[in-house]
Amino acid sequence: MKSLINEFEITEKHYKTLIKQGLDNLPYETGGFLGGKNGQIQAILPTFNKDWDENKDVYALTNEDIHRAHTFFEKHGLIYYAVYHTHPNGIPYPSEADIATGQQYHFILSYKDDEFVTFNCFRIDNKVPTQLPLIVIPDKGFESKELKKKVNLNAKTINQETICDEEDLNERMHNILDDKPNTYNKMKPKDGELNSDFSTFA
Repeated sequence: MKSLINEFEITEKHYKTLIKQGLDNLPYETGGFLGGKNGQIQAILPTFNKDWDENKDVYALTNEDIHRAHTFFEKHGLIYYAVYHTHPNGIPYPSEADIATGQQYHFILSYKDDEFVTFNCFRIDNKVPTQLPLIVIPDKGFESKELKKKVNLNAKTINQETICDEEDLNERMHNILDDKPNTYNKMKPKDGELNSDFSTFA
């Protein structure tokens, strides 16, 4: 059984990246995934709203997205924590739709009048949200570069896909901070139940 996390830490760089992603997508919702270790958020993975063509106002993703996020974080030696998403004109508190997704942790960024308001974290116990401390620490506390240090570039068994994933994710984060556009490939649905349901956040 996984131990419960009672507080999270996030670097200032990641914190600002998430806030900016929300600002760049106003007035629509946006989101992605968070991963790390020991309550420290060490990686963020922005994702495309799968309902964008039908409903831009609500951030949605498929179970396959969640599966891919689990696989991505595990490949980099991290733990999948949660989905983060924005409430462009709402309170930073899990809605009934959020709770219904079954995610244990929820990270919600709220905005009002095109300005950032706050970033809250919650743990859901028996469908009841409990707010947890979210501590912003200096970038030198821990940073995503630590992930690259764990990769032995001279190893014969090196996974080139792992290196490309890390470089791509790092580039996307810098693009967000530098006001440069990111492009996201729409992946075709896979057969099977992993892609049968939509998880919608509101």
